[in-house]
Amino acid sequence: MKMFFRWPILVLAMLMLGLVACQDDSKEAAFSVADLPTERDVEVGKGLFERGDGDAPACKTCHTTDGEDGPSAPSLKSIANDAGDRVDGETAEAYLLNSIIAPGQHVVEGYRNTMFSKYDDKLSKQQIADLIAYLLTLN
Repeated sequence: MKMFFRWPILVLAMLMLGLVACQDDSKEAAFSVADLPTERDVEVGKGLFERGDGDAPACKTCHTTDGEDGPSAPSLKSIANDAGDRVDGETAEAYLLNSIIAPGQHVVEGYRNTMFSKYDDKLSKQQIADLIAYLLTLN
């Protein structure tokens, strides 16, 4: 009899875990490039890419910079050259910002939206600006 009552709890827990793991494809960008600081530090951005910060995972967890696409994310080797051509009317900087803070809006073909979707909550605007500055060095 006790096992009967555990199954619904187990099923409910599995469903909740599945929902939490899904990213929100409808999330809009919370701010724009105009809201970012103009002074940026490429080295700080590189550190964020490689190590993350607190609850914000490192980009390097999924993305490479060597040209080899990973199973869950594309390489960012030439993102500085490619970002401005990905979405009509978006500059490279705007594309990168939107990809970071509203990743469901710019999912690269062949991939699913599995990117962490709370960078706008976990990183400051300065940190995001620094990260973008670093990404714009990846030719």
